Amino acid sequence: MTERSAPDIDLAEALIAVHGRFRRTLLVAKTDEISPTQSAVIGRLLRDGPQTTADLARAEGVRPQSMGATIAGLVELGLAVREPHPTDGRRALVQLTTAGREARAGSHASRTRLVADRLAGLPAEDRAAVERAIDVLGSLVDP
Repeated sequence: MTERSAPDIDLAEALIAVHGRFRRTLLVAKTDEISPTQSAVIGRLLRDGPQTTADLARAEGVRPQSMGATIAGLVELGLAVREPHPTDGRRALVQLTTAGREARAGSHASRTRLVADRLAGLPAEDRAAVERAIDVLGSLVDP
């Protein structure tokens, strides 16, 4: 394991702090009734297709019981449905409804508009720095 210097620790703490502030900014601007956990599940179902509750729980790092409650909320909102598993009658697959896809698209569009509005207020050199930072940050999360 590589030894970390004080400046690396300070930079890491600053990055985590700004990430939290950025995330809270997006959460405060939400206009829907979907929780952050529900939004994460909707995103995963959009990317990866129908999955079991256990698969979703593993992917999101939560207990199956917690994921069951999250899915129940999505079903209640009409954003997801449970369908019988094609090969295992004891399990069900969770999949998005059209309303679930539309809700995600609307939420994504409103967050994108918020960030685009804020980026538009930056000088060109700062916008260029953000573009470069996205590349660098991508290498941190996808080494």
